[in-house]
Amino acid sequence: PGSAIYISDKIRDKYNEAFGMDGETVYLTSEIKRRPFRTIDTTSPYITYFGNIRAGRNHSLNDIGRALGRIDPSYKLHVFSNEDDKSVYGVFEENPNVIYGGSVPYAVVQEEMQKSDICVIVEGFAKEDVDRTRYSLSTKAADALASGASILTYGSGECGIVEYMQSTRASAVCTDKEKLEERIRNLLLDTDLQRRYYDQAVIMTQKHHNLESSSSVFEGVVRKAIAKKGKKNA
Repeated sequence: PGSAIYISDKIRDKYNEAFGMDGETVYLTSEIKRRPFRTIDTTSPYITYFGNIRAGRNHSLNDIGRALGRIDPSYKLHVFSNEDDKSVYGVFEENPNVIYGGSVPYAVVQEEMQKSDICVIVEGFAKEDVDRTRYSLSTKAADALASGASILTYGSGECGIVEYMQSTRASAVCTDKEKLEERIRNLLLDTDLQRRYYDQAVIMTQKHHNLESSSSVFEGVVRKAIAKKGKKNA
């Protein structure tokens, strides 16, 4: 079988089976330095999202903003993205609990993630959006897990990153709009839960998003591919 490298187990299993490959998962790593554990500041929580807001993510972020507003009208979700199309980011204008901050350099992303009480990961719910993100796993997962902040993941359970975050047991995960407010309240108020998520994020970062580990898996795949090529040419 041929060799391959994948960014998630979900796409590895699909392609290995479909094409008879012998591929391995090399998870994305993060340069963010974990901050020490601290409980969420419920008087004025700093809640952030960094990344792409297309593929229905803008609407999911709006859902979170509205849920925050029902919990406490002073709570805000700070959204940062390179998106410059007003038809995409303009959906936030009618939502007083979402603040769109536009584009920021990655160094600032790292700093702000470390300052955050909650880092948000979202995907859409519409079929076309789910089909587009079914096997995706972006750097957002690695960065959020490495940051030390509490993590809220919201979107369809069929999306790759939502499914992955659920499997880590290091994030509050919601796949149902009707339960979103309750899930956020639980995360805000349960300090034991925050601690469990933090400790589990440490474990998952070490297990999956570790540069040494990822490099080792990558080298192993390359060595295997070279050995197979050598046998063919022999």
